[in-house]
Amino acid sequence: MHPAFCSIYLTHRGYVRSGNEDSILVSGRIVADISMKYPERMEIPRLPVLFCVADGIGGTVHGEIASQTVLESFLRYFPVPGSAEEISGMIAHAKEVLDGMVLHDPSYTGFGTTVAGIILYHDHAFVFNCGDSRVYLVDKGHIQRLSHDHSVVQELCDQGAITEEQVYTHPYRNIITASVSGDLHRPAPPVKVSCVPLNDSAWFLLCTDGVWEVVHDEDLVTLCGSGDIEQAGADILAACLAGGGPDNISLILVGPCV
Repeated sequence: MHPAFCSIYLTHRGYVRSGNEDSILVSGRIVADISMKYPERMEIPRLPVLFCVADGIGGTVHGEIASQTVLESFLRYFPVPGSAEEISGMIAHAKEVLDGMVLHDPSYTGFGTTVAGIILYHDHAFVFNCGDSRVYLVDKGHIQRLSHDHSVVQELCDQGAITEEQVYTHPYRNIITASVSGDLHRPAPPVKVSCVPLNDSAWFLLCTDGVWEVVHDEDLVTLCGSGDIEQAGADILAACLAGGGPDNISLILVGPCV
């Protein structure tokens, strides 16, 4: 049987950071601690399936360990969550794993990661995020952000204090208000979860802030306009690097096979 869904994925160090603190999870495979020159394609043989990007928190210790560890904990959290409550439980469990590492070695205190992911079923998908990594839906020349950032600038935007455009340049744009972190004094983080129906033309785009802060929404939808999922991934990477590659760059595109 020909697979109904295909994906491409990539993670890249960028031009400025000395290492790559991002990790990605694609249909049971974790990709971490590498810098890919080109996107790789993976066909999805069965559903449900989990995709996720994770951005180790910059400026803290062991960000790359946190992002990879959290995705590993997601893989162990089976069966695949089938409700918002189970997704929140999966993330709470990941925090418990990080807390256990802090308990063993207090030098890990505060290490953490953002997460943004989808769980794909035959006719719907659960979308979730914690932090400022994002999930978009791209369909027929339109783009819709399905996730909701946990960040200071998002709160200011929600309050009407700044515009969407000012988010990209505001001095507080890199301050997040939630993450999956190892800290024995902090509770499980808030998680944004939604459920969306599927159609036969839409793509999901999951990305870290190294993508969306450099390539804005209107440019992302243009770069996806070719209809070729591999070309779109390569074009988004090229645009991020042309913009200076100031941060690690990670993305996953998931859509119907053509």
